[in-house]
Amino acid sequence: MKIVIVVPTYNEVENVGNLIPAIWQETKELSHDVRVLFVDGNSPDGTAEKVKEMSALYPFVSVILEPEKRGLGAAYIYAFKYAMSEMSADVVVEMDADFQHNPADIPRLIAALDAGADYAIGSRFAKGGSIPSDWALYRKLLSIGGSYFSKIVLGIFNVNDFTSGFRASRVRGFVDKIDLDSILSKGFAYKIDLLYKMHKLGAKITEVPIAFGLRDRGDSKMEKDNFQDSLKTVLTLRYRQNESFFKFLGVGLIGLFTDSALFNILYAVSLHDLLHMSSSVESLVSGFIAMFVTFTLNNFWSFSARKIGSKIELAAKLGFYYATSYLPIVFRSFLIHFSEQTFGESFFVRNGAFFIGIFIGLVWNFTIYSKVIWKKK
Repeated sequence: MKIVIVVPTYNEVENVGNLIPAIWQETKELSHDVRVLFVDGNSPDGTAEKVKEMSALYPFVSVILEPEKRGLGAAYIYAFKYAMSEMSADVVVEMDADFQHNPADIPRLIAALDAGADYAIGSRFAKGGSIPSDWALYRKLLSIGGSYFSKIVLGIFNVNDFTSGFRASRVRGFVDKIDLDSILSKGFAYKIDLLYKMHKLGAKITEVPIAFGLRDRGDSKMEKDNFQDSLKTVLTLRYRQNESFFKFLGVGLIGLFTDSALFNILYAVSLHDLLHMSSSVESLVSGFIAMFVTFTLNNFWSFSARKIGSKIELAAKLGFYYATSYLPIVFRSFLIHFSEQTFGESFFVRNGAFFIGIFIGLVWNFTIYSKVIWKKK
């Protein structure tokens, strides 16, 4: 395999002088073609020039300059594209230049890919991994808490370290399938998005425990808005993954208001002898009208990408919609009738049973809507 180790730099002229021979020492015995690609943010201290100078002695090293300094994520994406298009990389490795990532761990990441993984993460939080004991408490909380938050919100439970910057990614079938320009963050949080996209592609992910070191020297690449950026990235990914469901919930609230308002209006009218309906019948009527409202809004908004176009199909789907979605409304009506017979007629009994039926119908309806009526084509 051709392995390209991508190292972003800014004002790290001393670090690269030590890092290059260290990487060479750790990778020279590997049975792979290993290259190191530095991507420099136009460092004023001469970092890029130092790399070029050392490439005469270490020809496996090269450097490219960012068009402009836009953040850590942007630097990696720029280098990934170059590594794939100009260097024919089979594997790209992400690594810092400041020795917080130990060059001795590079062969362990590569070994994980040799063993069948598609994405190997140098993990601080897997069993055997560690972070510096003298890190400030707020940084420990951000790193550990951020990973747990990402795990829960994104539903990726086989990963412990979502923000590690030491990773090896298989290109073919994975990185080359990702629209790198769609990565949400130009900064530190790109790591979360890239991991999420690799997971969605079905990559076999493994964690290699590492001891995360203290910065040797050089400028930190940690952006000031890292926390906000990471939070925004995680929540955006979650929303996009279930965008139709969140829209469905919004429409559901409108339908709920329509349904419950009509239900209670019909009850009030019945009390004044203008109509003669039982609560269960009132539930059937209000539900029937609310269903038309929610169908229309779902078709034109929640599932707009799968909108039903032709009149014939629309009529057929509307008929199916009523046939299936009316079932939980019928169940709700029986539940209201049963509750009133058991606990007596009152506002709380009637509406309590009404809303229990609403909740049961929510799960049923979203399944029918997304899998049948507005299924992906």
